[in-house]
Amino acid sequence: MLRWLLYLVIAIALGIGGFLALLSSKQASLIYFPRPYGPEGVAQWDSRSGTTVIPYQTSAGTQQAYLLSTSNQPQRLWFVCGGNGTIALEWSDWIRQHASPDDAYLFFDMPGYGACSGRPSPGSIKESIKAVIPAAADALGWTLEPSDSRLRFFGHSLGAAVSLEAAREFDIRRGVILTPFTSTMDMAREMTGMPIGFLVKHRFDNTERLKEMAKRGNAEVFVIHGSNDEAIPVEMSRKLAKEVPEVVKYREIPKGMHNDLQDIAPGVLMKAIFEARQ
Repeated sequence: MLRWLLYLVIAIALGIGGFLALLSSKQASLIYFPRPYGPEGVAQWDSRSGTTVIPYQTSAGTQQAYLLSTSNQPQRLWFVCGGNGTIALEWSDWIRQHASPDDAYLFFDMPGYGACSGRPSPGSIKESIKAVIPAAADALGWTLEPSDSRLRFFGHSLGAAVSLEAAREFDIRRGVILTPFTSTMDMAREMTGMPIGFLVKHRFDNTERLKEMAKRGNAEVFVIHGSNDEAIPVEMSRKLAKEVPEVVKYREIPKGMHNDLQDIAPGVLMKAIFEARQ
């Protein structure tokens, strides 16, 4: 009897271990969903006024971002990043229609997304961020200063975490993020129901990034989340607002889901962008 019990315990342990090993090896495919542009997608975008394609290089190869500036002398430069299944230019029309024409907007694709080479990871994303913002500033004829007060950020979902990484790299202290998670470690627990955050290799920690901004001071981040978000629990944004109240200005959209906030409450987003650009 004891022998069979021992076999059962070993079998369960091996099963759990195998599941955790599989989850660890496949986690990139659970976080990132790269998509390319269609044959004419970038060309059609670039045929409109105020557009500039920004090619640049990283160790992963050729990358490509997109600059929208309908003003000859923009007052701000916004770093814009969409979520894990989004390509950058999917936000372009909304930004052109709703955001300030006095600012410039840099639409950023993670490595492996859109027309960018390589694979997404925290390291490759960070390398791209460090290269693309100076490249966009050069295209505008700007010389970036330390803690440049002209920089802002706007991110959705995973793009919120990427935007906060850009804020960390360039000391950007004002921006707007939609439907953020607290961390990828917390999301692993949320998705599996198990405390497996220690296995997460692709680590993004929005709580820590916001706390760092609080320490630097004079920071405001407008966090917007829908109460019915089916992908990232609204409780995560509520927790960010509770843990970093000196930075987070939280706005919750009743019945809002993960991908519809810009459609059902454009005024809330526009107001946040206006306040963040001040």
